[in-house]
Amino acid sequence: MTTTESTAAPIAGIAPEDPLRVAERLRDEFRAGAAERDRERKFPYEQCAAFRASGLLGLMVPREHGGYGGSFTELMKVVITISAGDSNIGQMYQLHTGGIRLMQEFASPAVQARWLPRFGRELWITNAYSEVGTKSVNDFNTTVTRDGGGWRLNGRKFYCTGSLAGDITFGPCQVAGSDEVRVFFTPTTADGVTIYDDWTGFGQRTTASGTTEFQNVWIPDELCLGSPDTEGGGGGAVTSLNYQAVHTGVFVGIARNALDDAVEFVRTRARLWYESPADQATNDLYTQLRVGEMKTAVDAAELLSLRAAELCDEAVAHPGDAHIRGEASVVTGQAREAAAEAAMFAGSTLFKVCGAGSVLEKYGFDRHWRNARTLSLHNPLDFKSMHAGDYLLNDALPPVDSYN
Repeated sequence: MTTTESTAAPIAGIAPEDPLRVAERLRDEFRAGAAERDRERKFPYEQCAAFRASGLLGLMVPREHGGYGGSFTELMKVVITISAGDSNIGQMYQLHTGGIRLMQEFASPAVQARWLPRFGRELWITNAYSEVGTKSVNDFNTTVTRDGGGWRLNGRKFYCTGSLAGDITFGPCQVAGSDEVRVFFTPTTADGVTIYDDWTGFGQRTTASGTTEFQNVWIPDELCLGSPDTEGGGGGAVTSLNYQAVHTGVFVGIARNALDDAVEFVRTRARLWYESPADQATNDLYTQLRVGEMKTAVDAAELLSLRAAELCDEAVAHPGDAHIRGEASVVTGQAREAAAEAAMFAGSTLFKVCGAGSVLEKYGFDRHWRNARTLSLHNPLDFKSMHAGDYLLNDALPPVDSYN
């Protein structure tokens, strides 16, 4: 948390000292029914309403704009905790916090003063970022065209995580007839905005990560923001760290959830294999070995993720220092890889320690691996290791873009 004193009132439902406690309560609420929601592809409307009421929308809004003024470290802890209950909601929260940070980096102080308080109190931010059919994730066919005192937005986006929860959505677009990239914000209920609930991925099934279409949508000047000089995708130096750090926390939450489910099942339901000399499943040495391996992977990923968050806080404290920002990006990438691998390992090893009964659909344990595998493909892990190696061997910093 920043050390700057503020007289701003705390966000409703969240005292300055207890965001983690709030997240822990929500984790327990969200975990109940998560397997059923996944199985039925049922969007968590009720759980999203509880999240709104908790005050956590304002965690990363600066105190001078009525928010909590949270740090990356606090955000990482909250995201891990929420995602250990339902990683779909943790992923949706990524876009809300990213939109807040993007507004801080791109918008004028006057525009921030108008919008940031609302992002902390009432408006859940979703995204319309990526597209399909372009050369890469940093190429866009969605365009804006100047129209008087504003712009007209046209295009079609996919992977629009959180679209059914969002009040306002943001994403990059090309200024028609030029190479200029801008970032738009628009209400999801604006004329010309159509949201399709067509996400069919086998993981993160209830994130509403489908299509959003824009047909001649009016965007006022103040919400069509010029992007900084980065290497692609309209990602600011700190906004991009936010995207990657929160995704990393989601992986850790998935891993933690899988480990918790495995431990509970072994303690209460698992049977011994007849060749084991143990008297109960918890005393079987092979089971202890595998659970210990899971715990080591999950704990190590969490610790590295918190270290990455500390470095992201350092980057915020030293704006413009490319080396500090670059190191934060490298370590966040390492943490992302470690956390993704831990989540997939825990999600798979769970079945080895729990046995045949754990594959029953009523438990929904397969969702942990499916969720982790799906998220891991959003930003290829091999490139995270490559950047870490290039940094160590050649002192080369990763590019500043939406994925690093």
